[in-house]
Amino acid sequence: MLVRKNLFSLTSEDPRAFGVHLAAASKEHPVYLDEGLGLPVVLRGSDVSAVLRDTETFSTRAYDIGIMKGSLVALDGAAHTRTRRLFNAVLSPRVVTRYEEAFVTPVARRVVDRLARKERADLFDDFACAIPMGVTSALFGMQEERIAENDVLIRKMIRSVVMPQAPDIVAEGRSAHAAMRAQLREIAEREMAHPSDTLLGEIARAIAAEGLGGVDACEGVVLTLILGSYETTSWMLANLMTALLAHPDAMADLRQEPSLLPQAIEESTRWCSSATGIVRFVEREATIAGETLPAGTIVYLSLTALHYDEQAYPRPEVFDIRRRPVGLLHFGAGPHYCVGAPLARMEARVGVSLLLERFPALRADPAVRPVFSTSSRGSAAFGPDRIPALLM
Repeated sequence: MLVRKNLFSLTSEDPRAFGVHLAAASKEHPVYLDEGLGLPVVLRGSDVSAVLRDTETFSTRAYDIGIMKGSLVALDGAAHTRTRRLFNAVLSPRVVTRYEEAFVTPVARRVVDRLARKERADLFDDFACAIPMGVTSALFGMQEERIAENDVLIRKMIRSVVMPQAPDIVAEGRSAHAAMRAQLREIAEREMAHPSDTLLGEIARAIAAEGLGGVDACEGVVLTLILGSYETTSWMLANLMTALLAHPDAMADLRQEPSLLPQAIEESTRWCSSATGIVRFVEREATIAGETLPAGTIVYLSLTALHYDEQAYPRPEVFDIRRRPVGLLHFGAGPHYCVGAPLARMEARVGVSLLLERFPALRADPAVRPVFSTSSRGSAAFGPDRIPALLM
């Protein structure tokens, strides 16, 4: 029988606490039943990686019961390969570079320009949310004001995707989706009729060319991209800024050696990862770390514990922008590795580069201490409730 614990309901002023907490637990009980989540949880990184690569035993069918039914995240096998090929084409390195020049850099400049009017700021709202919100608007044709108005709805939908085993949360996600449905449909109809020169326009053209469906298919893509490109990128940026503000020497090094920024981004997703975990559906009885999971079980895979495994990452509690972390699970692994990872990394690189360039005196505001939790701001992510900073 699985040991019962409650490890995911954590609040701390230390951004490392969650990773340290789970890594320690993984040594004693690599698979356990989490009382808060209501699911068996796999903690050990090697086991999580193996599960993510075994799509026949551990499928994504758990996602096919909610608002993501039929979408990329819920597909496996040939259907997944066919749909993912479409996303890969519009998120290739060549295309992402074009987005950087045409959309992301102008958005990031506007965000940083607005900050220049302030002496202090909450970099969560004013930076980490503002950049993905502006990029989402530019790439998908949804007005920034609409995205801001839908912020609570977007978070409810993501929670329902991450926690499909919780009926109340799934119901909230369905209600939030219903409230946004008209907007999603309007965008999909517009793009299928007259594809724009945006990421969504390119996808609409590909849907038509590949015979992958019509407005319904495009609407599903709109939902996938809005959930995947705004909220998750916001948390990644938030935790990156948290790490840098906590380490002024690292910020100084980045100003001297901007080429280290990609490594700093990777290290921040290890040191303070916002992605807590994902679920899989057990298609046939499986044994993990000596524990048997019956067919039909929904299992939760921790994406965090590995990042504080001292065998994988020596001195894991240390934030080291010269570290070259490999095998990170922040964006998942296997066939369902996050298709939007290149875009998220690029947004972080562009935004932080401009921020550090504009504000040489940027530092943490010592008067306010952020609090970190696994459900900060009503989300499904681990991160701060605020990012207080002094700009001048």
